[in-house]
Amino acid sequence: MSASHLSETVIGGGFCVGCGACAVVPGAGIRMTYTDIGTYGAEVVPDLCDASANPESVCPFSDRSIDENALGAELFPEATPHPQIGRYLATYAGAVAEGEYRALGSSGGLVTWLLSQMLNAGIVDGVAHVRPREPTKDDDRLFAFALSHTAKDLREGSKSRYYPVEMSQVLTEIAGRPGRYAVVGVPCFIKAVRLLQRQQPKFAERISVTIGLVCGHLKSAAFAQFLAWQMGVHPDSLKAIDFRFKLEDQPANKYGVRVWSRQGIEPVTTATSELFGSNWGLGLFKYRACDFCDDVLAETADVSVGDAWLSRYVQDSRGTNVVVARTTAITQILSKGTLSGALILDEISADDVAASQTAGLRHRREGLAYRLWRYHHDGIWHPSKRVIPSRQQGGGLRPKIYTLREELAIRSHTAFREAKEQRDVKRVRLALDPWLRAYEKAYRPNGLRTLTRRLVRWLPIRIRKLARRLWMR
Repeated sequence: MSASHLSETVIGGGFCVGCGACAVVPGAGIRMTYTDIGTYGAEVVPDLCDASANPESVCPFSDRSIDENALGAELFPEATPHPQIGRYLATYAGAVAEGEYRALGSSGGLVTWLLSQMLNAGIVDGVAHVRPREPTKDDDRLFAFALSHTAKDLREGSKSRYYPVEMSQVLTEIAGRPGRYAVVGVPCFIKAVRLLQRQQPKFAERISVTIGLVCGHLKSAAFAQFLAWQMGVHPDSLKAIDFRFKLEDQPANKYGVRVWSRQGIEPVTTATSELFGSNWGLGLFKYRACDFCDDVLAETADVSVGDAWLSRYVQDSRGTNVVVARTTAITQILSKGTLSGALILDEISADDVAASQTAGLRHRREGLAYRLWRYHHDGIWHPSKRVIPSRQQGGGLRPKIYTLREELAIRSHTAFREAKEQRDVKRVRLALDPWLRAYEKAYRPNGLRTLTRRLVRWLPIRIRKLARRLWMR
């Protein structure tokens, strides 16, 4: 039974990313659950399983579904392949010049602008994306996938949401409501949609556009709660959060977090640099599946949009997007917007796009190669990936750094749960301290080696200059 194998491998191994695609496969006997650590996961209900159902073929982490390279070749045969960003027709960096799209977005505002153009032109009738929801006493979730049909609804879905969500409900709604839809999601969610389209013609017909969000990794609900708690808002009182509040006169990568309490007081804003756990490299509260993903740029989406973390753009506090367009329809919309003055876009190279995501790609390629080798060596099941396993990827202490990141991610969930039980936010850092110190120490020798190399280059020059001065005397 396909669901049984999925349960033993992806679900049982902790590699479920909670996208919800498998739960909409007829007869799969799968339902989505919200776990005690604030993540979504699939659960197989054996009594409801039909042996002919095939939920594994729509799972982005199954070893029985096709990979991003194969999907990209099917979807975008005319596009040029690139080893890091996937296939592309055109690549840009820029932002929206008209309206408040840029001001209201986390970066350059291009995702909401593109969706608005498609709604206005009748290309799509609705958009499935993540929107804020009002938490209640019995359900404290802050965000969920929903369908938007108006510009106002779209604006509510702008900004980055580093928060757990699942798609089964909104996909079921699309299946039951004729029309053309756009779906916005992180790479693994978009891949799941593409796999679902291959299996079920109804989704191929109704989902006409996919927009991918460049992704570092997914977070559990604890991430939002932990940030807010450090800002004086207890997890039980958190009403809303803005993960990417733009700070004037600061570089785009120096943003803040703004939170609202259910008590109705004024929002609190703090720079992320002042909040422990906001460092993306630490990977606190990360889904385990994210350490086994090799797609940073949403390679199966019609268009991918992310942050332009490039030196020539990052100083602009208003934010700038990188864009990877893979269909002619998308490039035409972008060209028209540029000609009209609605957009300010620079054509950049595919390598520039990859350079804007250097850290994420290094962790998902170099780091993944080591993780795959380790799991294979230890005889632990893991998803099949495009990356070749390697014991010494990165060299030096990089393997230790990658292992410590996994430890920090896993232990952060337990540490936060214990901190809530003890009603002491400081317990999180105290519980993680041994691994944090080891992590910092692993980086230190790299810094010493860099200093040594500089001294080796610098000392001979200084010695020659000194010798010349003594000779002149």
